[in-house]
This record gives sequence, C-alpha cells and structure tokens, in this order.
Amino acid sequence: MATASSDVLVVGGGIVGAACALELQRDGHAVLLIDPGEPERAASWGNAGHFAYEQVLPLAGPGLWLQLPRLLFSPESPLSIPPRSLVTLAPWLLRFAWNTRAAQVRGASAALASLLAAAPEAWRRLAAAADLQALIRGGPMLVVARDTAALVAKRPLIAEIRRHGISVEELGPEAARAIEPMLRPGIAGAFVYPDAQHTIDPGQLTRKVLDAYETLGGKTVADTIRTLRRSGDGQVSVVGDNGSWTARQCVVSAGIGSREILETLGLSVPLAAERGYHLMVPLESGRPTPRVPLIGARPEFVITPMRTGVRLAGTVEIAPPEAPPNWRRARMLGKLAEQIIEPLGATPDASVWMGCRPTLPDSLPVIGRTPGLPAVIGAFGHQHLGLTLAAITAEIVGAIARDRPPPLSLAPYSLSRF
Repeated sequence: MATASSDVLVVGGGIVGAACALELQRDGHAVLLIDPGEPERAASWGNAGHFAYEQVLPLAGPGLWLQLPRLLFSPESPLSIPPRSLVTLAPWLLRFAWNTRAAQVRGASAALASLLAAAPEAWRRLAAAADLQALIRGGPMLVVARDTAALVAKRPLIAEIRRHGISVEELGPEAARAIEPMLRPGIAGAFVYPDAQHTIDPGQLTRKVLDAYETLGGKTVADTIRTLRRSGDGQVSVVGDNGSWTARQCVVSAGIGSREILETLGLSVPLAAERGYHLMVPLESGRPTPRVPLIGARPEFVITPMRTGVRLAGTVEIAPPEAPPNWRRARMLGKLAEQIIEPLGATPDASVWMGCRPTLPDSLPVIGRTPGLPAVIGAFGHQHLGLTLAAITAEIVGAIARDRPPPLSLAPYSLSRF
C-alpha cells in the first residue's frame, strides 16, 4: 500500500470537491484530490444542470404535511418513500419532520438565502478560472402550470421567493409560449425567472474544473476512502483501498459517502440519500427541442436542453443508497413532460440514471471545521444545490484553510448543530 503526504487532501471529486481543490490549489496549497473515479454514478454528472439560485426555501416546510398524502400515494408524485425505507430511515425522517416548524424554516431559509445570494458571483469567478463559459447558458427559465390548480398552488411559494429579492413574474399561456413554443396550448400559465442559468453538460463542467486544477499542478488519485484518523502530530491520516496519505488539513466533500467516512472518526452525521433520477432523450435531426429550461409546477420535475439531448430530471426517493433503482421513477418523467410540452419522441434508446443527493434533515449543508478535529473541514450535504453552491462553498473552504475570515457567518452550517 502506497503512503504519501500532502498539504491538503480533498476527499471527493464531484463538483463541490473539484471546486474546492481548484480554489485551494490556486491559493498556493499543495493539494491531493482522492476520488473513486466513477463520475457517471455521481449527482454532479446526472443532475438537472440548473443553477438554482432561487431555491431559498428548505425542503422541509410547514406545508409539507398538507401535501404528504398526494406526495406519497400519487403515481406521479415527485416524492417516494419505499415502505422498506420507513423503518431503516425513521430517525432521519423524524429529524426532517422536526425541521418543518415555522421558526426552523425561517432560520433555514435565511441561511440558504445567505449562501445563494453570494453564489452567482462566486460562479462567475470559478467559470473564469476554469474557462467554463461555453458550458453555461443564461436566460429565462419557466415554471409551467398545466392547470389552474397548479398555478394557484404555486403562487404562495413564488411570493415567498420574491420576498428574498428573487426576480420572478407570472405569465399567461400565450406569453409563456412566446418564450417556449413547445409548450402545449392548454397550459394554465407559467412563472418566469428572467435571469436563470443552466449548464449544457454537468459532467463536462466538473471535468473542466478538475482539468484546471490539474493544470495548476494539483494531483488526483483514484481510490475509495475507508477511514479517516487523527494523527498524533495534529495531522490527518486517510486510508483507502490502495493507499494511505497524511496531510495538515483534509476537506471531506464526498457527498453521501461523507457519512461513512466521518463515522470512522466516531462522528454520527444524519446524512440521507435523496435519490434522484433522469431520463436523457437524445437529439435527433429535424425534431424540435425546448429552447429554455422548464420546471413543472405540479408535479415538480425539470426539462433541460443540453448538448447531447434533453434531460428530464427530478423526483425524490428517500431510500438507502445501495437499494436497487426503481427505473419507473425515471421513465415516468417522459410522460410528465408531455403534459406541458409537445412530445419529445422519447425512444427506447433514451438513457436512464439514478444518483444520490446528500441531504441533511434541515436542508442546510455542512461547511466548516469539524468540532474536536479542526484539521478536517466539512463541505457536504448540499441536497439539490450541490452544483449551485459549489463555487461559494469552495471560496469559503479556501478562507477556512488559510484561517482567513469567511465571506459569511458559518454558524448555521456547522456540524455541531447535530
């Protein structure tokens, strides 16, 4: 087994880990990034490609209880909890339920809004550093209501988002179809975010961040980390299947895998796998595709035009990461899309994917030094916002590693809250 030392180790090469590695390398650290090297399994590869700067409300909200019967039992539900998961995930679900209290929702919203407000400029800086501009598109995004009930149900949420300073307006059917001609004539209306962003290739975006990191001299090793240990000299020791490393500091940004890694330090982290699916409809000559990203108002799902096709993504399945995929959750996305847009012609060669969003019960990430072991810096648990918050998370981690004041208060994101 190989043994080596480094200044900073970054465990996890998804978009958050890649951005952290690049920021640290640019700041003068000698960085080693360790990742299993299976990008197609990660949420950074299979996500909807949406920079969700407007998602200031936590997943757990007071209105969840009124929606729960529809969410759990409707065949089109964006939320699924397999019966076998109710027992094994009961502790996490109880914590999640506790976070639907109004006071907790207000605090979590403020914390999310603080991160999201800083995210666009952080992404502008990261895009310039890694030459990502060709992979990022800006323009309108529509949240589409197929019927009046969906339109009415969405208005209170839109009003709350506006109160956080997010620009969004309601449109009638014809105004919405002027932006996206593929919308069906029978839709009830839409809400437009005029200044949205999306990437046309999430996997390539992450790859280019890693390329920029390696161009600056950063090193990458393919390995699966099994243990994290305290060293007597204040350093951190990391042990994988094929090697071991020591470092002055270690950033844990391994997504859902962060839970098991930190357990080896005796830390219990309530991190759950919020499994998401996508259906990728390949481009075909002569077939129209959407011009702009679309989100279904009810049920919720995303339609994103990408470089190699149209990605239909979304749904939430609370289940253990190792549970077999339920591919019906991916294939139903094609039927949902055809309720608001003209048929895409999804053929049997449309590919399906499932990945795990790492989610904490209060919908906030962990960003900061680990209580009792300050040499370990957490950067995980970003739920649906890993892509969106990767750049600002990296800048915060860079400040922490140099003991500089971070750009915002880190108290809401501390692991000590659990």
